[in-house]
Amino acid sequence: MQWLTIIKAVLSLLPLIIEAVKAIESAFPQAGAGAAKSAAIRSTLESAYKVASDASVAFDALWPAIQTAINAVVGVANSTGAFRK
Repeated sequence: MQWLTIIKAVLSLLPLIIEAVKAIESAFPQAGAGAAKSAAIRSTLESAYKVASDASVAFDALWPAIQTAINAVVGVANSTGAFRK
C-alpha cells in the first residue's frame, strides 16, 4: 500500500508545494526557467524532508508525484493568469 502512503504524503504537502511555487515564481519571474525553478523546489523540499525523522517513504519515491503536482499548480497558475509575464 505504498501508493496510498505516497498519495497521502503529496496531498499533505500540497499547500507547501503551492507556496513554494509562488515563492520561486515571485523571486524568479522570468519565463523559460521552469527546469531551474523545479530544481530549486526539489532541492528545498528534499533537504527539509531528509531532516524529518518520521518519513515513511523515501523522497525519491515521492518526487515523481510531487513534480506532477508542481506542474499542475504551475499549469493552473499560468492558465488563470496568476503568473503574469
